Amino acid sequence: MDHGVRAHATLLRLLCLISLALLVACSTLPSATTAPKSEASPTIGATATPVPSPVPTSTPAPTATLEPRLAEGVYVAGIEVGGLTPSEARQELTTRLAPLLRPLDIRVGDRDILVQPEDIDLRVEIDAMINAARDAASGERIPLQIDYDEDRLRAALTALNEEVSIPAQFSVITDTKTISRSFVMTGGLSIDIDAAMQQINDRLRSVGAPRRVTLTLVPQRGPAVRPDPQMLQEHLEIMADSWRGVIGVYVYDLTNDEVVAAVNPDTAFAAASTIKMPIMLNAYINLPEFTEKQKTALRRMIVDSDNLAANALLAASIGGVGTEDAIVGAERMSKMLADLGFPETFQYVPFEAQDYIRLMKLKVKAGPARGGKPPYTDAGRYLRTTPREMAMLYVELDRCARGDGLLLERFSDMLTPERCQEMLDNLAENGDERRMVAGIPEGVRVEHKSGWIADMQADVGIVRSPGGDYVVAIYVYRPIASGDAPVPDRIMMSTIAAFSRLVYTYFNPLAAS
Repeated sequence: MDHGVRAHATLLRLLCLISLALLVACSTLPSATTAPKSEASPTIGATATPVPSPVPTSTPAPTATLEPRLAEGVYVAGIEVGGLTPSEARQELTTRLAPLLRPLDIRVGDRDILVQPEDIDLRVEIDAMINAARDAASGERIPLQIDYDEDRLRAALTALNEEVSIPAQFSVITDTKTISRSFVMTGGLSIDIDAAMQQINDRLRSVGAPRRVTLTLVPQRGPAVRPDPQMLQEHLEIMADSWRGVIGVYVYDLTNDEVVAAVNPDTAFAAASTIKMPIMLNAYINLPEFTEKQKTALRRMIVDSDNLAANALLAASIGGVGTEDAIVGAERMSKMLADLGFPETFQYVPFEAQDYIRLMKLKVKAGPARGGKPPYTDAGRYLRTTPREMAMLYVELDRCARGDGLLLERFSDMLTPERCQEMLDNLAENGDERRMVAGIPEGVRVEHKSGWIADMQADVGIVRSPGGDYVVAIYVYRPIASGDAPVPDRIMMSTIAAFSRLVYTYFNPLAAS
């Protein structure tokens, strides 16, 4: 081999060695994806355990969730959403019910206010309605659900009312009837807040209705729109002064639990048949239940003012019958009334029993020759009362029916609110409509007992009026001079009706025409 060939072969071998060295060096370089080796030195003689490379995991592609559709024929707030998905139904309701969130214009006369949804925190509860629709069966109707702050709305109406209400002014009118007077009110107009709340509530729930609510001013009722009690006192006295005799009146406001007015409240009058209310009370206190015969007597005594029925109940209250037992029953009833704090209200002689007492020469108890306070009447010594005491017996009966008062404290073993209410119901059946009831509009409930003799007529009871419940006792006395005829019934009755009318219009003033 010549020198040139050897040099060429040597060069080839050198190139091969360089290429091999490069390949080895490249194979030992760390990969960019290879985890770095531990910095700890390997234990001598230990066999190195290769670190496994992490296995890549593939992320699955998201799967679309299909919303279940609402049942066919489902309506929400009157809008058909059947067959829609909840999302589609929400969009439909949001669009269709949007008018409910428009401002509300509230107008009274020439004054108005604009109520924004945020003013009363008004919300249409779409999510709640959608949730109800999810569970609804085919054809079911889901009502509209809205919510708002009623207190804020009421406060806005109250503020508006203070601006637009018209204060009441009172006067008294008379007519051609005997000493008849009535209270008349001018003004006294305001917003009926409760009625307005209901009217606005209905409008807030009406999608297609105009967003204007027109309110009207209505006559006010209740203690806030009554005359000053002194006005009632003054006119009661004027009427009493025009009577040629003695008038006794006592007016008690059950709503406010107070005396309103009184004329000669402690004058003693003959009780006549007004005592039949205490006779009924006495029977209930002493009889745990009534026989059919006693029920009949009770009704005849209250409804028809039957005297012998009253005597029968006086006798039955001590477990007896007949006039002599009625005398004992009357005396025990009178003691019971005195113990309760009504010493001027008593009956010692049963009705129509004078002849029997004289014939049998019986001794009966009598009251003092003159009772009560001036002015005096010819009240007698055996059957009398005062306007104050008889009225307060009705007050206590009303308290008992409401679960309170003196009667329940003293006679809890025999009386209950239900039994006291039963007595009031009996009194409401009274058939006399020519005295107290004649001064009161038809349809007003009156629980009362009237009474009359030759020189005195009276009516006492509870009036359940729109302007408040009250007790009134009215006693009218005119002495009969020797040889004179008694005052005609029509005059006595119309006088009681006139006082009753004045008191009623105090609690319920007439609107000026």
